Amino acid sequence: MKKYLIIFVFCLLSAGCSNYDELNNLSIVTGVSLDKKDDIYEVSYLIANSPKGQTSSKEGEAKTTVYSGKGKTIPDAAMEIEQKSPKKIYLGHINVVVISEEISKEGFFKTAGWLIRNSETRKKFYLLQAKDEEAKNILKIVSPLESFPSQSIATLLESNHDSKSASTAITYSTFIGHVLEKGYDPILPSISIVGDSKKGSNEENIKTTTPTAYNILGPLAIFRSDKLVGYATIEESQFINLLQNQTDQIKYTLKINNNKISIDSYNISSNTKLKNKNTIDINVKASGTIQNISGNINIKDYNEIKNIENHWNENLKKDLYKIIDRMKNEYECDVFGFGNKIYLKYPRYFEKIEKDWNDKYFKNVKVNIKTNLKIISTGSLQETLKEAKK
Repeated sequence: MKKYLIIFVFCLLSAGCSNYDELNNLSIVTGVSLDKKDDIYEVSYLIANSPKGQTSSKEGEAKTTVYSGKGKTIPDAAMEIEQKSPKKIYLGHINVVVISEEISKEGFFKTAGWLIRNSETRKKFYLLQAKDEEAKNILKIVSPLESFPSQSIATLLESNHDSKSASTAITYSTFIGHVLEKGYDPILPSISIVGDSKKGSNEENIKTTTPTAYNILGPLAIFRSDKLVGYATIEESQFINLLQNQTDQIKYTLKINNNKISIDSYNISSNTKLKNKNTIDINVKASGTIQNISGNINIKDYNEIKNIENHWNENLKKDLYKIIDRMKNEYECDVFGFGNKIYLKYPRYFEKIEKDWNDKYFKNVKVNIKTNLKIISTGSLQETLKEAKK
């Protein structure tokens, strides 16, 4: 028995050394960008372990570099990078893929096939839409808070997904899944650069207390199937996430008689149900805390609080109807998946109308929204509400 155990341990150690040698000979790609200009595609790889990087993180940590290749097709552009890299390119550790507006407008599936067919990629990386900027520039911006630009983008996405309601973290698999689903149009988080992109790619950017450039998440990018058609506003983006039940908190500002009231909403839930082939019922629940009031409102008066609560319910309901109407009539994109709900319950019916869903039937779907928004507390208000409940 001991003999077999020794052999087993020896095999493990041997395999570990072999893997280490192989890893040392790889150029590990952590981020990818896809651009297009004048019918020429450009692919850029952010490589984590290049000995001579364009940018580097803190002393002692792995350096990074960006290799770019151009070609008449995406595979041709990627092949040019293979020819430049002194090590074998490895795509198994990609964190983020950033795509340009030119790529998205012509149809993402024209380039997606290259990623799908590559056996190394895990298909779980984040997908982002570059807005008003070349995708490769976004990939180069270094941050003092993360070792690699790709990790900085991934962390930015994850933290905003958890704490902000306007953005959302979408993986490649989720995006492709929504494109392929019947009656569902996808969205992507957009990303831009604030400041000088050239200076932001220099390692000096991480040595200053105020970076000369940084990446920032913007409004949601709206797709019809796999093609970019436009962007929501920041405010609309949080309403889309709310209706998709992808956020549990939003910040909301009310105006009552020229008084501004800021409400932090949390514990938000949105439940969408199909009533019949042409009717959708949506129920929204949330708790809220009043954070700021500019004006003459007596927050110790329970009736005033109920008035604010009523305005909050009515105003949010109007905003939700507005974004649904915009998706119906301006973009003709069902990012809420209403059609998918109809397909799941009435598959034969939906298959008959599928070709005309976005242009005709989606516009005529009746949507009923009910809100149940309750103001719980705000500092001294807590005692007021407790007394009112007695």
